[in-house]
Amino acid sequence: MAAADALKKPQTAYWLWLGDNRQNVEKMIGSKKGADVAKKAGEMWKALSASAKSPYEKKAKEQKDAYDKFLATDEGQKALGEKKAAKNEAKAEKAQKEEARAEKQAAKEDKKNERACKAALKEMKNEKDDKLKKPQTAYWLWLADNREKIVKELGSSKPTDVAKKGGEMWKGLSDAARAPYDKKAKEQKDAYDKYVASEEGQAALKAFKDAQQATKDQFKRKVEEGEEDGEDAKVESPPAKKARGAGAPKVKSAQIGA
Repeated sequence: MAAADALKKPQTAYWLWLGDNRQNVEKMIGSKKGADVAKKAGEMWKALSASAKSPYEKKAKEQKDAYDKFLATDEGQKALGEKKAAKNEAKAEKAQKEEARAEKQAAKEDKKNERACKAALKEMKNEKDDKLKKPQTAYWLWLADNREKIVKELGSSKPTDVAKKGGEMWKGLSDAARAPYDKKAKEQKDAYDKYVASEEGQAALKAFKDAQQATKDQFKRKVEEGEEDGEDAKVESPPAKKARGAGAPKVKSAQIGA
């Protein structure tokens, strides 16, 4: 007998009987459903006479004696040790895969939260008081007035193409052509500096920064809570199997339908 077969747990008398009578039970109840078979088989086993159970009890005892005898040998101990080592290795590999999967999911959630946080902050910037918005430079003021012209000239509205062409055109402008935009940019900057230096501006700026920080903290808590959930989540081990007795066990449907 191969070591792998010798290490298989011996069956109880009931399971040996069921192996011989499963088809009869299924035919009798007209169903192969595990729960139905289990219920009927349990009833039939309990109703069997001692003489009818005897051959199965004898065979079950022979199997158990052979199993115990094998485990008592050096070969049996070695085979059992190898089996346990393989089982532990498989368990460790499974745990490693689960950990890698959890880390991947956590990283995915972090990126999702990071994108959501950036989007929320960007929206806040777009909606903030015009007085608090950083003044544009002369170049950007000029580009706003000339973007459509550049797009038409290029035949493309691709931002990188427009930016490249816009930069070239701006550098080629005369001081006189730039002057109106330089003047407007300076006026906007002076107005901005004056406002943020005022008591009203300071209060508005603080309120905006506080709101930004609150948004960042909110998403940070989300990430931390997610990490805590991941640490607390533990895979529950299946309940230990009870030793099978000679009587009819409480049969699980999964075992019947296997």
